[in-house]
Amino acid sequence: MAQFTYRLQRLLEQKEEARKEAERELTRQENELEAQRAVLRSLQQRERELGERREHMRRELLKQPGEGVALAASEVTKRSEDVKVVGLQIEDAKKDVSSRRIVVEQCETRVQQAKRRVEEARREVEVLTKHRTKQEERFQRALQAQEELALDEIGNVLHAVRRRTL
Repeated sequence: MAQFTYRLQRLLEQKEEARKEAERELTRQENELEAQRAVLRSLQQRERELGERREHMRRELLKQPGEGVALAASEVTKRSEDVKVVGLQIEDAKKDVSSRRIVVEQCETRVQQAKRRVEEARREVEVLTKHRTKQEERFQRALQAQEELALDEIGNVLHAVRRRTL
């Protein structure tokens, strides 16, 4: 009995491997995106902490060290400079957050592209799988038709032999 052989089997296997690779790439891109988001969250946290620190330093700027103890001008100047330094650190943190947001957006774009590639690869596999199924069904119908034809032929021969013997 004849067995079905799909002539595009190698192509189907290649498309399935391409789909698997696209899915692996999507996973890598999603992991990278999550890592970049974590870095962004930590940078944002640092920016908030620096802001809180600066606000605390501003409130403490003119506070006296103790009761009845006068605050020296040099101490006020030092505290003021410290507030400015923290302000510069905040600006640097804002720049870091801004640049990390760009990186996160780029990662999101790559994830979307990877999702499109996965979907396209899945469609290609699905199309070839459907084609294979239809080809196999067609093959089975043709095989069944051949068997029916052969059985009809055998029946006709048997009938003809019986008629001659009578």
